[in-house]
Amino acid sequence: MKRSLFFLFFIWATCVASAFSQVGAPTLSPVHVATALNHLTVLEFHEPVMMAAAGSSDFQIERQEDKVFIKPTKSGASTDLFVWTASRRFAYELETTPEVKNMNVSVDNPLPPAPVAPASSGFSANVEELADMMLTRAFLGAVDIAPANARAPKSQVRVRIQQVFRTKTSIYVHYSIENDGRSAYHVTTPDVFELQAGHSTLSLPSFAHKQLDPRLLENLSDIHCVSLPVPHAEAASEDLAPGESTGGVVAIRQNLSSPSVVQLVFDSQVKATFVL
Repeated sequence: MKRSLFFLFFIWATCVASAFSQVGAPTLSPVHVATALNHLTVLEFHEPVMMAAAGSSDFQIERQEDKVFIKPTKSGASTDLFVWTASRRFAYELETTPEVKNMNVSVDNPLPPAPVAPASSGFSANVEELADMMLTRAFLGAVDIAPANARAPKSQVRVRIQQVFRTKTSIYVHYSIENDGRSAYHVTTPDVFELQAGHSTLSLPSFAHKQLDPRLLENLSDIHCVSLPVPHAEAASEDLAPGESTGGVVAIRQNLSSPSVVQLVFDSQVKATFVL
């Protein structure tokens, strides 16, 4: 359980600590980057990229290790892009250009020279203390999700909800996914829905903190699916060979009352439903 909880909040605590460590940095001036349809622009940082966020869906943004890949999907589009690495943050202004010769094929962001260590100000200790407090609350507040039916389906991709941690504004869901099929499976960011049933023969309070199988879902009728915002999601591994498994975290930016039925949809065949 400790290992699962650590995985659930490792990314969260890392991003928070990184953000606080950058407090007091000078205001960023966005770097202009020209892109072109059907072409990739690569941003290189020479250190792990923790997060990348753009203000428009007209650009396909992907990150891998120390690189961010940008591909516009619409002509005439423009937006801002923010990137956080292990030690720095960057701001860019993206636009599309009709002339491929005018685009930026790659933008290199070399590591700065190592600074001379300043006299200790105690700031690092404050950041560690904050991270300790947040992780402590996470360990104490996480709730295990148990399967309502211990029998798992065979010969397919299975998703198991492990833990849920709630704050005043968000819900963090830790899941594991196992490929028990015969072909490789690519783990994508799931769509998340609240299932609001017009009629139910289930006593939902009695199924609180349990994962529901398809048989139990048949007891819900007149279901209305409400899409929930997912600002961030991570998976330890995105490609699973047959027999492999991985873990992931989904952040839901909404606070739901209990009991609520929540469903993670990876594709039409791979889903996981649980009761908060």
